[in-house]
Amino acid sequence: MRGVIFRGLEELVVEAIGMQAWDELLEAHAPEGRVYVSPTSYPDAELFALAQGVADKLNKPLTDVLAIFGQSLFGFLAEKHKGISSKFTSFDELVLSIDSMIHMEVKKLYDEPNLPSIAAIVKDDKTIVLEYCSNRKLCFCAEGLLYGAAQFYSRKLKIEHPQCMHSGAKHCVLILHLD
Repeated sequence: MRGVIFRGLEELVVEAIGMQAWDELLEAHAPEGRVYVSPTSYPDAELFALAQGVADKLNKPLTDVLAIFGQSLFGFLAEKHKGISSKFTSFDELVLSIDSMIHMEVKKLYDEPNLPSIAAIVKDDKTIVLEYCSNRKLCFCAEGLLYGAAQFYSRKLKIEHPQCMHSGAKHCVLILHLD
């Protein structure tokens, strides 16, 4: 997992519960002296351990914490990578370009980024179906990213998640309902 993702989690934790909480999480769940640098890769297990630590501190399910993190992460990444986020004028345009454009840009910025596969199918002017597949199974974080993007573009969004890798499916299905 790239350091930029850890930096996004750090920003969320510091804003929500303070720097001391982040330091405690690092002490408990990261190698001693760990500093996350955006372009560097770190073990996925560290992110999952830190996220679980946040869930424990807040007494919330990990899935909820990942969704909240994803929502916050969208704004963090949009700010850090304005060259990418400025290419899209609408939520729909962004969602339909995740694999074909956004992930291509990420591959230019980061060596071997290990990205999920996301296929988008437009059902009608208010419904987009996404098929999400990733070894990391971060579908709840992906939902949060989508809610963050909807907020960024001032769109109302409701997501159904009728099929999930966590329940044994080969990929997740996310149905996006737009108002």
